[in-house]
Amino acid sequence: MNKLVKSLFVILFLLCAIQVFADKKKAVEPTLEGEAKVQFDYAFMEGVRFKILGDLKSSLTYFDQCMKIYNRSAAVRYEISSILSLGEDLNLPLQLMREAVQLESDNIWYNLLLANILQKKSMIEEACKVYDELIAKHPEREDFYIIQVDLYTSTEKWEKAIEVLNRYEKQFGVNEPAIIEKAKLYSKMDNVKRASSEIMKLIKKYPENTDYLGLLAELYLSHNQEKKGLQLLNRIVKDYPDNGFVQFYLADYYRTKKDSLNTEKYIRLALANDNIDNNLKVQYLLKLLVNQADLSLSTDHIYRYVQLLLEKYPGDLSVRTLNADFLKRENKLEECKKELEFIISKEKNNYLVWEELMLLSNQLGDTAAMKSEGLECLNYFPNEPLPYMMISLPMLIEGNYAKATGYLQKGLELAPDKSFIKSQLYAYLGECYYKQDSIEIAFSMFDSAIAINPNDIMTLNNYSYYLSLRNERLNQAEKMISTALSADPNNATFLDTYAWVLFKLKNYSLARFYMRSAIENTEEPSGVLYEHYGDILYMNGDKEEALKMWKKALELGDDISDNLKNKIVNGLSVEHEE
Repeated sequence: MNKLVKSLFVILFLLCAIQVFADKKKAVEPTLEGEAKVQFDYAFMEGVRFKILGDLKSSLTYFDQCMKIYNRSAAVRYEISSILSLGEDLNLPLQLMREAVQLESDNIWYNLLLANILQKKSMIEEACKVYDELIAKHPEREDFYIIQVDLYTSTEKWEKAIEVLNRYEKQFGVNEPAIIEKAKLYSKMDNVKRASSEIMKLIKKYPENTDYLGLLAELYLSHNQEKKGLQLLNRIVKDYPDNGFVQFYLADYYRTKKDSLNTEKYIRLALANDNIDNNLKVQYLLKLLVNQADLSLSTDHIYRYVQLLLEKYPGDLSVRTLNADFLKRENKLEECKKELEFIISKEKNNYLVWEELMLLSNQLGDTAAMKSEGLECLNYFPNEPLPYMMISLPMLIEGNYAKATGYLQKGLELAPDKSFIKSQLYAYLGECYYKQDSIEIAFSMFDSAIAINPNDIMTLNNYSYYLSLRNERLNQAEKMISTALSADPNNATFLDTYAWVLFKLKNYSLARFYMRSAIENTEEPSGVLYEHYGDILYMNGDKEEALKMWKKALELGDDISDNLKNKIVNGLSVEHEE
């Protein structure tokens, strides 16, 4: 069922519940009198009340009482069926609604629910018969025709669907959606003659609308009647030179025919036409860009089209945005950044451009730009979390942890629950708190980040490393760094962390293997890597090689421990992990 039909059924169902509730006189069967009438009326109204409140169990209990008082009520059957039809077993609801319709055949709501249940049970023919009766009694209801057409179409009963559309047209006159739907159905049946005659109805009624000529041309082309199709398209191009859609359509057509000259001709005609909206041109080139591989187009080819637009319309922001997108795809990040800066200078209230700009500055490692862009962005979008994170990262790098924490906390308040950005904010807060020696808070932040994004490999690595440094939860640390390493097995940082966790777990031989891999996968190993390797070699009994690594670490410096010189003189204590 398409979205339109689903929506109609929901609306009809709700209207039915309101109708029954509003007119409570209909709830009291005319054959009931005295105490039975009072009891039935009370039970029915309570059943409707609980149904509206969502307490379906209580609602069914009251409707069951109604059936015991008077078992010939169509209204009660409807109410029970409307609840039970929400479940998987539709046999009882179907039986009840058939009985309800037999009791009150003219009731629209009962017929609609019966048809709905039949459709759910894939009994399409019978559902359509219900709509036949509804349309016969209510020919003014357009929605009944639409639903019946959709039902027949869902089972590929094209001819029956067309019959319904013909009745619709007879009732309501020539109607664009109905005519186009008929044409599509005839096209599916390969009946080009009937399909074209339907489209001609629209052309005659709306001669100024070239879209219908285009639709007819597309019909011919899709059924191997290329001569007719091209004649129509060329007629449109000649008579209506501002019709960019047709020019682009012809370009696509000639591309499928591998006719590069005509393809180029019609693309350039459309791009150079001042009367064609630039948004249409941009959308077309975006389509080429996204489907570049499938269309066998070179990047340079598309870039020439982008440049043609850029030269002709240098101040058009949609064109500049297209150029920025192209440059980003080609990894020309510095040039892309300049384009985004130009766009934002002209259009400060476009958050998506701010976001692209800040993320690009982050990708380029331009921390000064991240900070300045984030601060300016907050002037226009103070309730977006990303600027707070971008402002905080340079502060974190600079060691201004307290100030970074403030921005990160504000961003955290604004970030949607369980979102990627929220997990990142938690991770960065973990870093800030750890650097400020608020270890328990830091670890709780990392836990929150991983709870949202359990595959955040950088957070898994950092958290694992910090746990290993403190000899805490080493088994958990080993699991986390294993997950990170599985995702990126040649990452030297992850290999180092894994080796260090194994070292703290006293699995020295395996730690040696992973630390050697870490050094081999690093172009310029740092001092800390060599110091770690020395520690591991020492505990493996290779004290001479360990001494070489420690001395090399001392030469390099770079985050080495305060105890390194002592190791070189006295070796490593057995209680190294303390």
